[in-house]
Amino acid sequence: MHTTLIFIHAAAATVALAAGLAAFRRPVLVGAHAVGTVLMSATLAGALWVGRGRNAVVLDVVFLALLVLSLVMSYRSVRAWQHRPPDGEGTSAGYVAAVGFNCISLITGLLAIAALRTGWGPVALVATGVLPTLVGRVPLDRAVHARQRPPLLEARSETTVRVTGSSPPASRSCRAQCAPEDDSGAMS
Repeated sequence: MHTTLIFIHAAAATVALAAGLAAFRRPVLVGAHAVGTVLMSATLAGALWVGRGRNAVVLDVVFLALLVLSLVMSYRSVRAWQHRPPDGEGTSAGYVAAVGFNCISLITGLLAIAALRTGWGPVALVATGVLPTLVGRVPLDRAVHARQRPPLLEARSETTVRVTGSSPPASRSCRAQCAPEDDSGAMS
């Protein structure tokens, strides 16, 4: 039973990674990514339950930490699916951040498990746990930043809208400066 759960876990993680990478260009695939991460989490929990007591305590702690990470990933993938963009629209910063976080985590997990199984020691395990995260954050941060509007432009657009009068009345500090002149030439 343990081996079967591990196999399903690995297959679900592979589907989640492939669908997650594809979902950057085709957001319709984020549903497959979400299903993959949820199934991956469920089967990991099952495998840990069935295999309890087989591993050294250190490995149990590592696998428990990976379970917590997979639950966070499942939550983020479901939220990304709920907030996926409509067909033809661009992806939001939150969507890219959630799916990107999951893809980095999946690659990190894949490499960390490979290092753990090869017996290369703690240095390899730490390297495979840290390097993909550091390397992956650079393009992810750029992609997220590209989808965010600069705050200065948002503030200017609000002021412009208020001056033209198409939104609620301006704040008290702006009323004196922005109010139209009456017929006498004095500010109202």
